[in-house]
Amino acid sequence: MLSPRHALTHSGGEFLYLEIMTWASFLAYLGVCVMVTLSPGPDTFLVLRFSLVRQLHGVVAALGMVTAIFAWATLAGAGAASLMQRYPVIEAIIAILGGLYLMYLGLSGFLKSRAVAKADSAIARTETRAGARMRGQTLRRSFVAGVLSAALNPKLGLLFLAMMPSFIPKESSTLLWGMGLGAIFAAVGFLYLLILSAVASKAMQWFKKPEITLRLEWTACAALFLMGIGVLLSTFL
Repeated sequence: MLSPRHALTHSGGEFLYLEIMTWASFLAYLGVCVMVTLSPGPDTFLVLRFSLVRQLHGVVAALGMVTAIFAWATLAGAGAASLMQRYPVIEAIIAILGGLYLMYLGLSGFLKSRAVAKADSAIARTETRAGARMRGQTLRRSFVAGVLSAALNPKLGLLFLAMMPSFIPKESSTLLWGMGLGAIFAAVGFLYLLILSAVASKAMQWFKKPEITLRLEWTACAALFLMGIGVLLSTFL
């Protein structure tokens, strides 16, 4: 007789043996996901950056991030993370591209917000700064920025490589388990970023001062730029 941790399914005339994660293992993995998610990183500041424009943009950027996170988990389950560990040059290339992209996001965001701050005073009297910025910002750009920021972070792949062996039952499909564990991690991350986006958007409604909004936006841009520099330095040092 099979224990509660096991299941037997029939597929194509052959029996597939699966082992189910226990509640203890699930709660342990969930705790790890929460701790990792709450650690400040580029995803936090990127969502803040877009949420200062409009909450919907922050939510869409978060969707892009969790999409890339799920992809990293799937690739890690398929063995891509092990390949990066075996050939460090692959990780270095991805990290360099990721660092440069973070610097680009920070610098471009700063320049755009500065341009809006110098907008015609007549326009400023008839529409909000957020409305002015939205003309140059689309949901597609927000989603792509979220995808690229997470996709160009090789540490996500290595993170799943380090986490998965402890939670994947023996004799199970690492690809399927990678997808399942990645989906859980992505769900936790999206919930956190969704709350973060709502808080940032609500804070802007409370302040209602262009000067404060501008400074917060510049702070988020500076954090992204400095994180990009940090990624590059850690790659070469």
